[in-house]
Amino acid sequence: MRLRPVALAALFVLAGCSGFAASDRTEAVTPAPVPDAEPGATGVPGLTNDSVNPAILAQAHRNALDDQSYTLTVHWDASGREWETRLGVEDERRYRYLSTQTTGAYSDRLFVEGDVRYSRHRRPLGIQYRRNRSVPASERFGHHTGRLVETYLPTGPVAVRQLGGGYLVVADRAPATFDRVRNYTVRATVASSGWVRTFSVRYFDPYQDVSVRYRFEYSAIGETTVERPAWVEERWPDDFGRETATPAMSDDG
Repeated sequence: MRLRPVALAALFVLAGCSGFAASDRTEAVTPAPVPDAEPGATGVPGLTNDSVNPAILAQAHRNALDDQSYTLTVHWDASGREWETRLGVEDERRYRYLSTQTTGAYSDRLFVEGDVRYSRHRRPLGIQYRRNRSVPASERFGHHTGRLVETYLPTGPVAVRQLGGGYLVVADRAPATFDRVRNYTVRATVASSGWVRTFSVRYFDPYQDVSVRYRFEYSAIGETTVERPAWVEERWPDDFGRETATPAMSDDG
């Protein structure tokens, strides 16, 4: 199946408080077991000294995210249309998300505390607030960067070299499903656990006449804490004026 890579890259950034995916109703995913690294390999599942299996590496990345606090920063640029996204996860039921269009009037903010999800959406016609039931961070966000790794890394030969306690992976050829793109380059830094800490891809898509740059980076791993935003307390002061808050909630949006 031939993919339209610009649309695929945008899917994970432009969806606002739906997470990095198009649907707000996220299905739980049961991680598949990760095969042991082959003899003579780097020790990272799916990565040898000169090749990569993106599906195995992506699953190792997803597994490494479980039960970790972290900060994730994402930048997406398609010929001047730019979005910046920042996600801070303290634990499964406390996290904060901000996605901003740097060249327009759109932004999405989300804060989860316990069983409640608070969100603020800025659009050209005004601001909308919502309060809903929350879902765990791993269900809402945990698997999407793994999908990017699996989609944008080409299977087979790549350049691999040691970098600190992990590896740098570089390829200048696109996966077979992106056969129409040009000037393709992808780089990833991978920890020994399989956690893909940084990932960047650049290419030109002549089909849509657009140059794409996409990058994500994890930081403050195991050290991220999340504070309640001021806009949440200003909008719903009664939720935080007593020990037990029981706000009205809905399952949509």
